[in-house]
Amino acid sequence: MAAGCGGMVFRGMQGPTHCEAEPSMAGLWFAAHGRTVWLGFACEQHSDHLIAARPMLPRDRDVLLRRCDQRRTELAGKRWAGEREGPLARGAAAERLVQQAKTWAARHGL
Repeated sequence: MAAGCGGMVFRGMQGPTHCEAEPSMAGLWFAAHGRTVWLGFACEQHSDHLIAARPMLPRDRDVLLRRCDQRRTELAGKRWAGEREGPLARGAAAERLVQQAKTWAARHGL
């Protein structure tokens, strides 16, 4: 998962580009093709792209900063020697996690 807002902005003839707004929300992102769940981030405007979106916590900011560091390192053509992040869950466990998150969000009015 990339660092930053996961939303897409459509700019007419230029086509879609990634949103450059600062992420302020965290939630789950479900990749249906691999049946995996990842921690995702979005700005307020694109928070509806996440499952059970909520305001970011300090631990979310830490994950986001690590992702930014990894991206900068790899874009500079260097090898990332830091921790590799994986999905939160796969397969049936991912689908259960999504359902739990939706239940939690409904219970908390999100």
